[in-house]
Amino acid sequence: MFKNLLIFPLILICAEMAVFLSTDMYLPALPDMMHDLDVSTSLVQLTLSAWFLGGMSVQLFIGPICDRVGRRPVFITGMLIFVLSTFVCAIAPNISILIAARFFQGCTICFIIVPGYASIHELYDQKNSVRLLATMSSITVLAPALGPFLGGLLATLTNWRWIFLSLFVWGLLITGWVLARMPETLAADKRAPLNLPFVLGQYKSIVTNWQFMHYLLPYWLMFCGFMSWLVCGPFLVTNEFHYKPLYFGIFQLLVFGFYMVANRLVRFLVDKMRLNQLIELGLFILLAGSLFSMATSLLYPSHLFGLIGGIMLFAFGFGLSSASLQRLAIESSDAPMGSRMAVLSTGLGISGLLATGLVSLTYHGKLSSLASILFATAVCASLLYRSGKRYHSPADNEMESAVLSNNEG
Repeated sequence: MFKNLLIFPLILICAEMAVFLSTDMYLPALPDMMHDLDVSTSLVQLTLSAWFLGGMSVQLFIGPICDRVGRRPVFITGMLIFVLSTFVCAIAPNISILIAARFFQGCTICFIIVPGYASIHELYDQKNSVRLLATMSSITVLAPALGPFLGGLLATLTNWRWIFLSLFVWGLLITGWVLARMPETLAADKRAPLNLPFVLGQYKSIVTNWQFMHYLLPYWLMFCGFMSWLVCGPFLVTNEFHYKPLYFGIFQLLVFGFYMVANRLVRFLVDKMRLNQLIELGLFILLAGSLFSMATSLLYPSHLFGLIGGIMLFAFGFGLSSASLQRLAIESSDAPMGSRMAVLSTGLGISGLLATGLVSLTYHGKLSSLASILFATAVCASLLYRSGKRYHSPADNEMESAVLSNNEG
């Protein structure tokens, strides 16, 4: 059991990265997939929409199921679905089958995140779990940072199908590792029945909690803006500016490099600033980045690097504020942790789906189509956060102080 306690976080990191890479690695190959399958830009973008739709479709069911059957069976089921759906993606003869397989591939994120992080919280005490989760976040963010680079490299050397084949092999190895080493952290006598009225009541209490939503709505909007770059970027870089897919991977490394630097800074700034100050600083930088992107896209429509610079600032601001927004949202509700995480994750899925929809509706091959989404989401996130602050009570400030004290500990 002690060895499993040490190994399971590494298993979870590898499983998370495999699932996230299933989207991040294939982004540079979207134009190649469009030509290979002989479909339009909007149709190939549906493969990304389907992944997010899958990711948000079962989130709200997984939490109660985990509490009923345990963590291990749900996690293993998710890995098996991932392996099968990834193989189908690799051999898909047409866009319809690929879209369907991507939906099921997206579903697996629910099966991984909910039981995986529930196990972490059950295996470790508070201080150790906080330290571990911070370390895990800094590692898993490498998936979107390195994914496009690796995918662009594979797409350049082979073709887009090998991206999914490589993930299929990775998934097989992780599944075997899970079967051998994942512990069951939920004892049989602590498992809860599937009580629909209770579950629905908890979800209602979460979504009607104004403070919970005040913190998460700006977070979801920033994520939507960030995702619009991931959806739109490959087409701008390769189709409009005629760079090779590998260059999108390099740009992605720069963008996520700024995001990672911001996350590292948070670990130091949280001891010197209140969480709301950290959020406001992040929102200011994010808004400045989106404004810079909009200005350069209008003034210099034939130059890509101004937009990339603005996106890097957007990512930096997102990195500064996202952790504090999540933490304050989670701390603002007394509902079961699984339900809170399910709502948070579902919102991220909806935000990703919204990003693909906005890009499909507004993309016209110009820099301003992406810059306008970044600017709109940044403005809305800032206005929502500032409008909600006027309703804060003294109890909210006490809660934030408690969160800050826990982080310092």
